Amino acid sequence: MQNNSNAARITLYDGLRDRPARPATLAVRHGAMADPGDAASRPEPDGTDPDGKAAALRAALMERRRPLIEAALEAIRPNLRRDGGDCELVEIVGDAVRVKLSGACVGCQLASLTLNGVRQKLIEATGLPALRVIPIN
Repeated sequence: MQNNSNAARITLYDGLRDRPARPATLAVRHGAMADPGDAASRPEPDGTDPDGKAAALRAALMERRRPLIEAALEAIRPNLRRDGGDCELVEIVGDAVRVKLSGACVGCQLASLTLNGVRQKLIEATGLPALRVIPIN
């Protein structure tokens, strides 16, 4: 019997063949829908944001997620304290969360792994993949 698996094979992209690459009337800019003809929604050709609107929106978004970040750190804290360390939120600047490690975490060779774990928990809590965790001394 001959194998006819090629005739019935459907790929993920089969339904997208006839679709245009981008909608003609709307474009996604800075996380919101905008009219492509609107000059205010277009960034500069060199990729800069002259008014700083994008940075301000990111900062406001991070500030709104502060309770989620604090709750995630509180959930992590018992595990750190069990090993003689601690981690506290210092500030949120843009997409950077600055934390202070204390106790046994200071000078520990595994502190970078601890920070990576903290970052993963914060990403899970906030849903923001572009999140940086920066240790402050």
